Amino acid sequence: MKNKFLLLFGFLIFNSIFAQQIVGSWMGELEIQGNKLPLIINIQKEKDGYKSTLDSPLQGAEGIPIDKTSFINNELSFENAAMNASFKGTLKNSEITGTFTQSGMALPLILKPFDKSKNNDKNLTFLKISDLKESLRKVDDFISSLEKNNALAGEVSIFKEGKEIYKKNFGEKNLPDFKSSNQVFQIGSITKTMTAILIYKMIEQKKLNLTDKLAQYYPEIPNAKTIEISQLLNHTSGLSDYVMGKDNPRWLTEKTSEKQIINRIIEQGSLFEPGSKQQYSNSGYFLLTKILEKVSKKNYAENLNEFIIKPLQLKNFYTASQKPGNVYLPFAFKNKWEPVKDFDFNNIAGVGDIATTPYNLNLIINSIFDRKLVSEESLKSMIPDENRFGKGLAIVPFHSKIFVGHSGGTYGTNSLMIYNGEDDVSISYSLNADRIGIAGNEFVVAILSMLYGVNYELPKSQ
Repeated sequence: MKNKFLLLFGFLIFNSIFAQQIVGSWMGELEIQGNKLPLIINIQKEKDGYKSTLDSPLQGAEGIPIDKTSFINNELSFENAAMNASFKGTLKNSEITGTFTQSGMALPLILKPFDKSKNNDKNLTFLKISDLKESLRKVDDFISSLEKNNALAGEVSIFKEGKEIYKKNFGEKNLPDFKSSNQVFQIGSITKTMTAILIYKMIEQKKLNLTDKLAQYYPEIPNAKTIEISQLLNHTSGLSDYVMGKDNPRWLTEKTSEKQIINRIIEQGSLFEPGSKQQYSNSGYFLLTKILEKVSKKNYAENLNEFIIKPLQLKNFYTASQKPGNVYLPFAFKNKWEPVKDFDFNNIAGVGDIATTPYNLNLIINSIFDRKLVSEESLKSMIPDENRFGKGLAIVPFHSKIFVGHSGGTYGTNSLMIYNGEDDVSISYSLNADRIGIAGNEFVVAILSMLYGVNYELPKSQ
């Protein structure tokens, strides 16, 4: 009896030591398409086993409950049914080496001890909007400074919980030929989100399938027999970019026929086998727009009106064929503000031709995630997976926050439409004049920094 007791006592000590080894936070990085996604698992000991939570800082997710956690014979495993994810690894020399599996995709993952209290990595810090009133004051001061210094012109809108909490039109009176009647901006490739919505409406109506081949509509296009609708949507078709001209890079500033554009797409050929890579393609969305018109038997403007404009009761929302006359024109600074020659937007219908307001863009992105424009199934299909681009939506990361939406650029106007579901906040803007070069990423970084309390230094020219 004594020997059995000693053996049992030794077993308890043995397991207690390993419990101490595994309890705490462990951090590793998944490498997906060349990008690194940090994961943190937080393990606690319970009377009859373990419980744990998962953090994904870059996705803004903290404390995701894990369904099952076990640690037996130096082997850690956990499962989360909602995420369709699991991990199994072996503890050795203070590292847990194993495999993270999600939705059939298996990725190597090495977990190392992680002390949250001593973390200095901003990418692993969870950001929160604290004092909204103060944050918006900083945003307004920043934009007012840009306007005062004749540095930028445009309009920004911010929504929280589906309602506009901030709007500012700025700098337009500093530009030549200012017209108070102007109300809308060219939103460039954010148009692609609208086109994707319309394609999904055709799928919901059983007029189209994601697996349909391009050859059904345009057999003359390279690889048409293998390119699927889904690959046109998520930029994996291998088709190039017809917007880039052969002899004149900006050939689409002049009127061009559909036949000329199709010939250019054929001439450019295929960059890679469909589905093997991802590369942004305007050509894919040009073809999607034409396919939409074929299967719906309606033009692009009619489809927009039926599935987006009417349901949301939008005003000031135009496609190129409607020839809007209230557009803020783009300007560039060359010792003085000078007009920029932009696209003939009929050449990029469904690709980058829509003109509207930032307010409308916020209404649209919120309505997408409220399932008012597409079904739950369609939305799941649109959202990006491990790639940057989904089907009409793209990932826009900011430290530990992940926004989803789309950007758009013409030859003179830059726009953005993004949404974060965790904080239920969306930001949309259009900038049609930029003297200091911040109309790209820098402007949204500034706005987000002020909203989330991240230190931000104004551009030196300010």
